[in-house]
Amino acid sequence: MRIKNIVKVMNFHALLHIDAARRMTEKYIRMESEVQKIIDIIVNNRNFILDKIALNPHEDAPQLNIYIGSDYSFCGGLNKLVLNAMLHDTDADKITIGRKMRVHSLPGLKLAMTKEEFDAHYEEVEKLLVDSVFKLKHSSINVVYNHYYNAGRIALRRRKVFPLPLAADPEGYTEDFAVEGDVDYLLRSLTSTYASYEVRIASVNSFAAENIMRQEATTESLKKIEEIEEEELRVRRKEDRLRAFAKAQDSYVKKIAYGGIQL
Repeated sequence: MRIKNIVKVMNFHALLHIDAARRMTEKYIRMESEVQKIIDIIVNNRNFILDKIALNPHEDAPQLNIYIGSDYSFCGGLNKLVLNAMLHDTDADKITIGRKMRVHSLPGLKLAMTKEEFDAHYEEVEKLLVDSVFKLKHSSINVVYNHYYNAGRIALRRRKVFPLPLAADPEGYTEDFAVEGDVDYLLRSLTSTYASYEVRIASVNSFAAENIMRQEATTESLKKIEEIEEEELRVRRKEDRLRAFAKAQDSYVKKIAYGGIQL
């Protein structure tokens, strides 16, 4: 079957990508934890809090959401989960990543890229993030994607990467370093860099989830195809046996009719 060959190729490609994607994701998860600790210390610096230095976008401004899907099919319902979330967010500005995320006349669309374009021209996304943070255009920046927790758990995740959360209990922070120069510019630069980094991490995470689900979906498809082939083979063998029996019976009747066999 031609479709079986296509599914085998997709399954093979998914297997090739899974191990590399897992290793990369685990590395980025460790890096993400350290980056979050650093940005948390900076934002909750006691001097910044006392001087009321914080990026507070207007609550009535629209959100900026980055939706990360895939370029190809055979990855279960992962794209559908992200698409449903995207279509539900009617009032948000949107950046879509992945060929399967393209929707005709999508309200609020600011940029649409394939995964390949995203990897090759990430500066286009970064430019929009920097512009949003520096000018406080949006009330929040969120990344919506399928998060890889482990091989047995993948789920849709909406992660807020801006504004950065302030500590509920500032007394728990002991950092009170001073900063020379334009503190506001420095904070906006660090925040936009952090947001940009989180989008990259989400993309790597989404790639791992995509390939794991594609491998599972194609493996299940191959099993179904083999079951269909076995059933078709069983039916053909039964038909061959019936034809052989009918032919033998016809030959026997003809021999009786011509007197070749004495009853």
